[in-house]
Amino acid sequence: MVQTVIYHLIGAPGVGKYTIGRELAALTGARLVDNHSIANVLFNVLDQDGVKPLPREIWPRYAVVRQVVLETVTNVSPAHMSFVFTNFLRGEDEAELAAFREVVAVAEARKSLFVPVVLVCDSGELMNRIGTDARRERLKLVDPTEGRRLNEGPRFTTDHPNLLELDVTHLPPAESASRIVAWASEVSRFPA
Repeated sequence: MVQTVIYHLIGAPGVGKYTIGRELAALTGARLVDNHSIANVLFNVLDQDGVKPLPREIWPRYAVVRQVVLETVTNVSPAHMSFVFTNFLRGEDEAELAAFREVVAVAEARKSLFVPVVLVCDSGELMNRIGTDARRERLKLVDPTEGRRLNEGPRFTTDHPNLLELDVTHLPPAESASRIVAWASEVSRFPA
């Protein structure tokens, strides 16, 4: 049986997690579980415009929806399925480190190869990407100034042996996805 994979794409808003995740899903047959596929269940009932801050009360509710999704992937999804998760996680934030560890636990429970990928992008390029109509339609952050601030803040890091850090400033999404698949193939041959 071919080993399943849990890819975890991590990066600032606008870096290309969703776009690369779609390419990765198309390339591998994995199911894309984009952060906004979870968050938008809640964002759809708010007056969200991608610029004004979200109410603080949304995050505990988001955590509940996310837990249901992770539990379903762990205990209900067919064993042959692979997944691509996307998240914006900041470094030095214990709650976000815990969210990362939850995805690691899903991979372990499913006996899947876990491949965390930190996507990075130059702030100037990110600011060009962030204000698109497609992002606005998906209820994503579209404020370039806030995007720059988040991109230049603490970056998520992990000592996970399968970590790939990928600069996507000038990489087309399909090439990014191909590099991620190549990395997963490499680490699957030499497990930690």
